Amino acid sequence: MTLLRVNQVHKIYPSGTHALKGVSFEVEKGEFLVIIGLSGSGKSTLLRCINRLHEPTSGNIQFNGRDITHVKGKELRQLKRQIGMVFQQFNLIKRRSVLVNVLTGALGRMGTFQSLTENFPQKLVDEAMEALKTVGIEEKAHIRADALSGGQQQRVAIARSLMQHPDLLLADEPVASLDPATSNSVMQYFEKINKKFGTTVICNLHFLSLVRKYATRVIALKAGEIIYEGLPEDIDDDWFKTIYGEEAEEVEIR
Repeated sequence: MTLLRVNQVHKIYPSGTHALKGVSFEVEKGEFLVIIGLSGSGKSTLLRCINRLHEPTSGNIQFNGRDITHVKGKELRQLKRQIGMVFQQFNLIKRRSVLVNVLTGALGRMGTFQSLTENFPQKLVDEAMEALKTVGIEEKAHIRADALSGGQQQRVAIARSLMQHPDLLLADEPVASLDPATSNSVMQYFEKINKKFGTTVICNLHFLSLVRKYATRVIALKAGEIIYEGLPEDIDDDWFKTIYGEEAEEVEIR
């Protein structure tokens, strides 16, 4: 079943930058789609249009069969519960515990008073611990978030997104600031979530070695347009040069 349809989406920023130029594609439920391209190609803008952090200038986006392009207010809040987002910068509350950070992913399911007082029901605490177990870091639950390594912090961010029970999980360069060994570790948890829970994943990545290992399908953007859509194993040297430029050299992460 088709989970997401992006149809002729354009995004023009107030500065005049035309970040997306008529981008169209579909994503089936259960896919692990990876988007590649140079910095500035439109990858981050595309994810932000899908989760409605940015408003598309034109075109439309359908999610679970309904047009979400211009939803606002309560409808937008409900939508954001279904679409999780993991950022490159982790975006954790550094002085709070790992457990509290994960529990913030469930704020959309809680009342205002519970949210403000951090009076979390035991059921949610148990669920948060299970999410931490999924990403292999449950023993860090009561440690401050800023005491963790970068890779551990990203795993906390993934666990936090699981508290939304998302149908779609977006990840914007989630391993860009991590070392090669940690990058593979973090990507394994995205793969686990995709396969164990059937969660559809769309992930922006730079390194083709990771793309070939984890993606079921690839879209390449260049200057805001799709120039490749297909299987990761079909990206040969010629396609690599087309996507990244003639002088680019592939860096492999093992």
